[in-house]
Amino acid sequence: MPMSTVEVTRQGPRPAIRLRPAPRHEPPFDDERDPHTWPSPHQLALDWAVPPQHTAEPPSPPVRRTVVTGASAEAKMAVRRFVGMCVEVLNGYRPAAHLRSLSQPREAANVVAQGLAGARRVSEARQARTAGRAPRARRPAPAAVVRLRLCEPREGAVEAAAVLLLGERTHALALRLELHDGVWVASVLRFI
Repeated sequence: MPMSTVEVTRQGPRPAIRLRPAPRHEPPFDDERDPHTWPSPHQLALDWAVPPQHTAEPPSPPVRRTVVTGASAEAKMAVRRFVGMCVEVLNGYRPAAHLRSLSQPREAANVVAQGLAGARRVSEARQARTAGRAPRARRPAPAAVVRLRLCEPREGAVEAAAVLLLGERTHALALRLELHDGVWVASVLRFI
């Protein structure tokens, strides 16, 4: 089969091609400034004067958080994150050693040991529940947080208690988080 070429031509006059100079990549130095291009006469001048401060009212003191006002939002978020990680450890989705990174260095061994003991107790309880029964195809129901209560007794410390539901039994998780260098870390963990 012979190949054919097709020519496409434009009908009418061709537009003129204009060459424009490329803009400079850097602004000119002060001694290279062309008074006609820098600055634009339509550019607004900025007022750098410091506005006068009115000293009629003294600044209000910062609001101190008390136990009555409740825990701060960042403390609540830290507790939820830590309790969520503890529940993952209890369910077997995460190793207990992961709690070490969210613990104070001095207390990390105790926190990990409590997480490991809690995971072992949950596992034993699940095995005892299914002993003597026909093996089930379903996975056991995971631990779930039923209620979470927290209190910030002082700034930078929050204490919490979580009620956990494991099958037909209820357990409790008590913990204390403290703020060190802008990071909330666990100092106490108890699985009851």
